[in-house]
Amino acid sequence: MKYWQLKELGLKFLFFLSVCNISFSFAQQDSLFNAKKIKFDEAILLGIQNNKQLKIANTNLAIANENVDQAKIAKMPRVGLSAGYTYIGDPKLYEGFYQSNITVDYFNHMGFANVVSAVPIYSGGSINNRIEQQKLLSEMQESVVKMTEADVKNAITEQYFTLEKLYRQIEVTKQNIINTDLRISQLKSRVNNGQNLKSDLLRTELQQSNFKVSVFRSTNTIELISNYLDILIGFPTNTILKPEVAESMLPTENINLQQSLAEAFQNREELKRAEIGIKLSESNLSLTKSGFRPNINANLILNTEYPAQWPTYVNILNYWAAGLSLSWDVSSFYTLKHRISGDKLEIDKSNIALAVTKDQIGTEVKNAYVRYVESKENIKTFKKDVELSMSNYKIVKSRYDNDFALISEIVDAELQLNNSRIELVNANLDLIIQYYSLQYAMGKL
Repeated sequence: MKYWQLKELGLKFLFFLSVCNISFSFAQQDSLFNAKKIKFDEAILLGIQNNKQLKIANTNLAIANENVDQAKIAKMPRVGLSAGYTYIGDPKLYEGFYQSNITVDYFNHMGFANVVSAVPIYSGGSINNRIEQQKLLSEMQESVVKMTEADVKNAITEQYFTLEKLYRQIEVTKQNIINTDLRISQLKSRVNNGQNLKSDLLRTELQQSNFKVSVFRSTNTIELISNYLDILIGFPTNTILKPEVAESMLPTENINLQQSLAEAFQNREELKRAEIGIKLSESNLSLTKSGFRPNINANLILNTEYPAQWPTYVNILNYWAAGLSLSWDVSSFYTLKHRISGDKLEIDKSNIALAVTKDQIGTEVKNAYVRYVESKENIKTFKKDVELSMSNYKIVKSRYDNDFALISEIVDAELQLNNSRIELVNANLDLIIQYYSLQYAMGKL
């Protein structure tokens, strides 16, 4: 068998495998026709309402607020109530070693009740420091909620527009499938007339198979991204989503790097958390130092007893007492030394963490800014590429139709046109993604 016959047989076999591999492709695309359309603002709103991670963060914030109220209760009076009753049987008084006894008749019932109250007057500042700590922890948790919300919005944005990329790629690729269908029908006629080789037809059919494989893969990716987006916004995980993206969503504003950095340092919750961390470390130091000071409480006692004194008096005795109590752990002057040193080191560590956070945010903003500017420039380039690819395709097609070009030339020209169109689609959507990434880095998302 000659070489060209072997090559043609190989192309036939390759085409057969490709067709077998993609026979299931368009059956799976039916799910895209039933896709649920969703707007960007709607997806963001649903994410804020339904995202599970955000719900956990809000629950933690509610717990932190309850802890603040609990800490404030330490300033309130502490009241204790106690009461008791005892029945005592008639006692016996024995003489000698149980030689004789005398039964004593007395009142058998005994009872008491008292109310004890203590009000903290001075605690060395420990109560106020603990309240302040809980407030700082509540502020930190509030910052966590805002950070989580921003993360959810950023994730939804990226997945939403990535999903749109895939739909646009499928549209472009399907148009190329239609074009190759037309060429295949033409080639079949030309092959039958001896104007083209069978290998030209097989190559075009193989190209069409590659287009179908691309559509098949994009369809699968759409299902996977839809599943992840469903989780983010609280939809059932089998819901296939279809974004609604308008050309008006393309950002056009010019953003200044220095302004972006200034807004990021003002808005980013990570910096606010780091600053709260410094205050929290300082509060720990103040709380430790409060151990040097005494505690003073006001006390009040209300008491009643019956009988007043056994066995002499069988009367009811009521009395009240009020006074002050002072306690002072003098040993704290030497036992707290190392704890104070540790708290001071913790403050230094918190200040370093703030500086590190500023560096990280600065880097994120610069990266997002560069990617945003780069995306704007890429659109100009890819628009030009589409124009050049289209011109080249028209020239090659004209030459091919007049038998001055090979089938490989028009296949390459069409692939180049297809790739440039897809690159332009991706560039437009990348610009939107990078814009929102920059907004996220600036703390404005």
